[in-house]
Parts: sequence; structure tokens; C-alpha cells
Amino acid sequence: MKIVIVEDEAAIRNGLAGLLPKISPDYEVAGTASDGMEGLAVIREQQPDLVILDIRMTGMDGLTMLRTLRDEGNVCRAVVLSAYSDFDYARTAIELGVESYLLKPVKVKELKAVLSLAEKHIRQEEDEKVRYTPKKAFLSALTGTEEMDPYVKKKLEEEYGLLADGHIGIFIIWLGGEYGKYEEEVGRALTPLGERSGYFSLCTLAREKRQLVLAALYRVQDREKATEYLRKAAAPMLSGLTGGKAVMALAWCGGLKEFHETAVKLCGALDYSLAEGTGKLIVYEERDADVQIFKYPLETETMTKQAVLQSDGELRRCVRNFLGYCRKGRFRPREVKEGCFRYFNTICHTAEEYGRRVPDAAEMSRRMEQILEAVTWDQIREIFDRLLDMLEENIGGKMEEESLLVRKARKMILEYYSQGITLEEIASKLGVSDEYLSTRLKKETGNTFTEIIKNVRMERIKELLVSTNMKLGQIADAAGYSDPKYMSRIFREEVGMLPLEYRKMHL
Repeated sequence: MKIVIVEDEAAIRNGLAGLLPKISPDYEVAGTASDGMEGLAVIREQQPDLVILDIRMTGMDGLTMLRTLRDEGNVCRAVVLSAYSDFDYARTAIELGVESYLLKPVKVKELKAVLSLAEKHIRQEEDEKVRYTPKKAFLSALTGTEEMDPYVKKKLEEEYGLLADGHIGIFIIWLGGEYGKYEEEVGRALTPLGERSGYFSLCTLAREKRQLVLAALYRVQDREKATEYLRKAAAPMLSGLTGGKAVMALAWCGGLKEFHETAVKLCGALDYSLAEGTGKLIVYEERDADVQIFKYPLETETMTKQAVLQSDGELRRCVRNFLGYCRKGRFRPREVKEGCFRYFNTICHTAEEYGRRVPDAAEMSRRMEQILEAVTWDQIREIFDRLLDMLEENIGGKMEEESLLVRKARKMILEYYSQGITLEEIASKLGVSDEYLSTRLKKETGNTFTEIIKNVRMERIKELLVSTNMKLGQIADAAGYSDPKYMSRIFREEVGMLPLEYRKMHL
């Protein structure tokens, strides 16, 4: 506890300064003063938790000093010392919110009790403040916790001007693989933006799992002007700060109750940078303006099939041309990414037909997810580069170690796992016995059929928990479980936590 002593009698002042640290090592005497004017200067500089002050001093007296502090908005606690037991002094002191009123000479036992009580009250105030900081409110809203307490709503409005049902902006700065490098710099750059703009106040939340920094905008004066400020001032500044790596997006919601849902939708719209380009602000409400219909370039696909077996770099040129075509238009990201995956799959299928080593079914599934979840063209280009590197390393045409039978079985598992397909059904479709297929799966993948199905389902559940607002019953259906409780139990055994715990951890 930080304490300032304002007392005109040097003996009492020095005595208290020496006594307080002996009462408790947690009591720090931050300064002393011999009159009210000097006391004001020390208190303004040190911002103590508690002031011990005399009432009657030459020049400015203690109560006048305390009244001045209150007028300035300083709410530090105060203990009044006086040689007078006049009721008027006590009444004035109480009106000014003093912690206690002690008569001189002060008894050590009484002083200890007063200081202990003041420390308790200060701790309670600090704990209470944590309940209603904007950061706490936005974090709670982001994880979808229960309805906010009316008292907390009132405090947020009184202390910070944060209206729980007012306009709130969500400004996201996605950093991807550069998150560790730029997160702190972005956070520091965002802090003064609210005051500088004059259009809003701002609270930043770092979201490491999502590789982004989220800024919540409140006390919004004018939505249109705030949007333009972020578009023309903040976005170019943050893009320059991150070397053009940041993807920035903005959406507005009607209060804390809509905060979580809006944040999820906005995260899903980050891939509009594929149409806008990095460095520009994606405004959620404007994202589909002037979009074009994506037409898959069949002529490029035909040329690519012919280039698969060539070793002169023709395949890379085809890929470069395809991605260049995708980047030229202002297409809806989902459509253009589906086109990218179709093209990726065409290359793999063509290479496989000629006995070339290509990604297995599980790897293909991962690549599809990566393409569909991509936010920037750099991410998509890297996926194609890894495939091209694999094909060039195996230009001689080595067959994949995993047999065609197992590859087909794994492909069927990925296609029908949610429908409860069995080992016997797959074996029948492939024209082999279930015992033989079971043996081949275990030998070539290291997992049994049941383990493969379970692993696929667990990955699907994780994806749906993080990327959607689906309820557990809906997720269970999508993953092939008839009972959400059973699904939750299996998920906990495999992952070490319940599905909803996993969702909160990855928000």
C-alpha cells in the first residue's frame, strides 16, 4: 500500500514515516509534506493509495487539500489526524470520504487497525474494478459467457462510457505466421488510436490461437467517420508496420450480446483479402460489393494435365498462370478457393494416374482444409509449391509406398465416415475380405480401422468447434455420432478436455 503523510508537526510526521514500514513491510511511504499545498504536489505526483493528513496546518489545511483532490477526481483513501474532537470536523471529513478519523496522540494499536481496514477496502476496490474493465467485458463477451450483471453494466457505463447495448466495432488485425514477430508492436500501435481519432475508445485483445489482434471500439461518436479513419489512417499504418503482412477487417455490432457472433463472422471474412489484397481494410458490410462470378479456367486445366510429366518447369508456369487468373478478378473467396482445390486435385489425380507419388488421402484432406481456410495468396501459393516440390523430387515416377487398396479405403473413410460406414462395407466395395483389409490398414497406416475412423471424427469435431457456432448435437451428427454425450466423452478421452472447453480455448 502506497502512503503519503501530510502533517505540519515534524516529530509526528517523521515518527509516522518511520513507524509505518515497521507495522508492515507492504506499507510504502511514498512521500511526506508539511502543509496542504506541498501535500497536493506530492499526492499528484505519487498517486498514493492512502493519505494520512492533519486537519489544522498553516497555509492550506488538510480538509481543504482533500476537497481539492476530490474536485480533481482523485479518490485515494484518507485517514484524518486531529487534536480536536469537534463534531464539525468529523462530519466534513466523512463527507469527503475519509477512511477514519483519529485523535492525537495516535495510539499504535488504533493506527494498525485503521491501516488494516484501509488496506482491506483498497483490495476490495481493486478486485471490484477487475469485474468491470472493458477488457474483462469484451473477453467475457468473446467467449459467449452468460448475461452480464446489471451492476457491472452500470459500472462500465459510469467508469468507461461503455454501453453494453451501444454500437461496438470489431477491428481485427490478422498476422498469421508473423504473429509472434508483430503482435506486441501492433498492440502498442493500436493503444493511442482511439484518443488520436476522437471517434472512439479502443481496447485490444491478443488472440494467439487465432494469430490475430482484436481491437474493440466503444464510445463510438460516428460510425462512418470511424470506418474512414481506420480505412485511411490506421490500415496503411499497420500494413507498413508489419511489412504488408497484416490482413485487417472491420465489422459493427449492436452491443456485447452480439460481440461473439460478429467476431466469428468477421474472422470468416478475413479471406476477402484474396479479393482486396493485403494492406486494405475489409469492411464486413461492404465485402460483397462489385464481386464477379468465378469461372473455372478449363483450358488451363487441360494444359496442366499435359505438363504434369514434363520436367522443364512447364507445370510451374501453368500453376503460376492459374493463380494469376484467380487473383485478377474480384471473386468471392469461397468460390476461388474451391477452384484452387479443384485445380490442386487435378494435378494430384493426373500424377497418380502416371504412378507418381502424391499426397495420401489424409494429406489431401489437410491440404483441402488449408486451402479453404487460407487468408492470403502467400498461403495458397505455398501449398502448391510444396506439391510441385514433391512431384519434382519424384520425377522418376516412384509409386507411393501405401498400396492402392489402402489409399482407396482411406478415401472412402473420409467420404463416408459421418454416415457410420463399416469395415465390412468398405471391404465389400473394394472386393476383398474384411480380415484382409483390416490387416493391410494396420500394417500400412499403423492404425486399426476403428482408430482411423475415430481420428477423422476427432479432427472434424475440432474444426467445427473452432470455425462454427454449431451446437454439440449438430456437431455430433456431422461427425457421425448419434449421441452428443457419448461424443463428448470420447472427445475428452482423446483430447483431454470437453468440446466446449476446447472451443473456448481456441477462440
